[in-house]
Amino acid sequence: MPTPKRTPATDSAPAIDPLADYVPAILAHRANGWTADRQRRFLTILAETGSVSLAADDTGIAPRSAYRLRAHPAGKTFSEAWDAALLSSTGRLLTLAFERATQGIPRDVWRDDKLISSTRQPSDKLMMFLLTNLLPSRFGPASPTARALRNPVGIAVHNLPIHLRNLADIDAPCELLGASDHDPERPKLDPA
Repeated sequence: MPTPKRTPATDSAPAIDPLADYVPAILAHRANGWTADRQRRFLTILAETGSVSLAADDTGIAPRSAYRLRAHPAGKTFSEAWDAALLSSTGRLLTLAFERATQGIPRDVWRDDKLISSTRQPSDKLMMFLLTNLLPSRFGPASPTARALRNPVGIAVHNLPIHLRNLADIDAPCELLGASDHDPERPKLDPA
């Protein structure tokens, strides 16, 4: 960088601008970056599964890249849509909770490396929790808090499409998955 020239000292010497010759870096659009389409794909899978790892894997990016975008100053809309997607995925959790409350989870009994029996034990505790919170008029007090705890999910499900439409391309780097990032044990989602 050339040294700025000074004029001979006078009573009022002109100020030296240290950035007079600075040329800002121009960032090119990143085809492999966080495009709006890539963000929508990630958030849609997140809303379906509730899993950041599955959404990242399906989108072909590293989970840490998604977390970085969520924290990036330009990622505010992405972060809000992320929250809505997670709340939208609670329907899947509710289905699992009902199944565990009524059917239980499989428990295998092994002896000498041989399967002796397999049982399922429903969860009375989980069943009472669900009934108390989902039907408070019959099984618990109808408090405003209980209603408020259920309401954000409905709002999130309603607002997720709005958040997805508001996404735009962001010039933040996107770390694509490499061969070492794939877990052969993790089931792949159907691309259809």
